[in-house]
Amino acid sequence: MNDEIVIREPLTLLLGRSEFSLHERRLYWNILKALKAEQTFDVKSYRVEDRQFRIHYSDVFVGENSHAQTNVILKILDRVTSRKIKIFDQDRGKYTFIVPIPYIHYESHKGYFDIVVNSMVLPYFIDLSKGYSQYELNAAVSLSSEYSQLLFPRLTRFIDTGLWRVEVTELRELLNAQKYVRYSNLKQMVLSNAISEINRKTYLDITITEQKEGRAVKWLNFIIRRKGKTSPKAVYFELVNKDLKKASELSLADKQKKAAEFLYNYQFTDSQKRTILESEQYLNEFLRLDSMVTHGAVTVATTPTRYIAGILFKDASGPKSSKAKRVSGSGKS
Repeated sequence: MNDEIVIREPLTLLLGRSEFSLHERRLYWNILKALKAEQTFDVKSYRVEDRQFRIHYSDVFVGENSHAQTNVILKILDRVTSRKIKIFDQDRGKYTFIVPIPYIHYESHKGYFDIVVNSMVLPYFIDLSKGYSQYELNAAVSLSSEYSQLLFPRLTRFIDTGLWRVEVTELRELLNAQKYVRYSNLKQMVLSNAISEINRKTYLDITITEQKEGRAVKWLNFIIRRKGKTSPKAVYFELVNKDLKKASELSLADKQKKAAEFLYNYQFTDSQKRTILESEQYLNEFLRLDSMVTHGAVTVATTPTRYIAGILFKDASGPKSSKAKRVSGSGKS
């Protein structure tokens, strides 16, 4: 990433929930910058204690006059000292709520925030063992929309593979946009503006394709490119997305006909074939996986049949949601 300052956001934090507003998130990113040298894959040996950092207001209020904005700054600092980070591990039944910044001292004539970070949250800030997303700090702080801020780190996570596939309902939660119940409103009021800003201000070039289940848009496929550079896998995923777009435009009967043709290439049992053809959920997922295998977007260690069956029929309740099937970005996710 050339000479730009790159920060690493641990996946535990990225996939958790925070209450940060626009300026507060910039402050959070600058804390990640300050802790970068201490981030590790062996968090057990890390000494946990409260830490103090000094951050200049201009790193948070980008291009804004501190003297004209003193009252605004004080209100934001007041709020951030009560904001929580929420980390849920539902599989283990563990739920963590932490106020990461309990103390800030600010002297307007000096222009610095002296910040204390809670010792209880520090392991989450420095632990890279569960994966991380990395991105350029200047690109992140340039974003002036909270939706753009939330979307950008998630997109950079998948920059190596060039594709992030996510269910619409999950995306609403990730972006704190649950009030946009109708997809058309979510697209118009949230996604279009956020993608436009990310494309305009950062090094990413993002496009979206939609995948329907019945009449409703159920999945979104984010095509992720670095400007001026296209990875080999990104080319494969573009082909996959073309297939998905074509499939989404077919009637259910035509989808079944196409899938029946593709099934000749596999050694599924008769029962498995019936399940794929008779359930729209299995049908859509089979067409996606078939396209990925066909175009080389995934590495198959065994056989294509075993690879697809291992995903489709692993759980009796049906194919897993996008969280389980999502293709991650190289070793960072």
